[in-house]
Amino acid sequence: MDNQTDDQLIYQIREGNQEAYRILVDRHKNYIFTLLFRELGHRETAEDLAQEVFIKLYRYLPQFRGESKFTTWMYRLAINTLTDYRRSQQRKPLTSLIDSIKSWFKSPAEEEPEERLLHKEEQLEVQRVLSKMKENYRIILELYHMRQLSYQEIADILEVPIRTVETRLYRAKQQFERLWTEVQVHEKTIQAKVTTSTTSKKRLDKASSS
Repeated sequence: MDNQTDDQLIYQIREGNQEAYRILVDRHKNYIFTLLFRELGHRETAEDLAQEVFIKLYRYLPQFRGESKFTTWMYRLAINTLTDYRRSQQRKPLTSLIDSIKSWFKSPAEEEPEERLLHKEEQLEVQRVLSKMKENYRIILELYHMRQLSYQEIADILEVPIRTVETRLYRAKQQFERLWTEVQVHEKTIQAKVTTSTTSKKRLDKASSS
């Protein structure tokens, strides 16, 4: 059964085969978790939302008509679940803050292979830039560059015209480049100040000891 296509598994799930549902979840759970984790930056919340996505998937599967790829339909479900969560967090800012703080203390041993794709320092810089971007721009960069989906697949997931995808992606790239430059300049400025302060201290120490 593991070798069956998604469409074959879906047919069996509709017939009440629970094992087919388990296989479908195992096949795509890392895919969905990674999307949510990159957006949220907090492992436990991403895991909870991923579980919610697959519960919804089972509930809404009868509505899947095969007019788009299953993965496209599943992505749309994940994005909608993420959007609903963020709306709820606007009413619970303290919970959102706690989630962010918890993520700072995540042990490297808890990281999945997907989380180690980028060098640690570079990953932090990229996440810092992405966190400053508008949500619709951040999501489209994730879908196009990290998930390598086509314009049509992204359009289906976000339920927008392809022209909107093209425009949004162009603006997202511009915003990312601008923010990336700002972060790099800011870090270089800080490093320069630290270097100057250290040099001055050494000179004062040398002068006082002579």
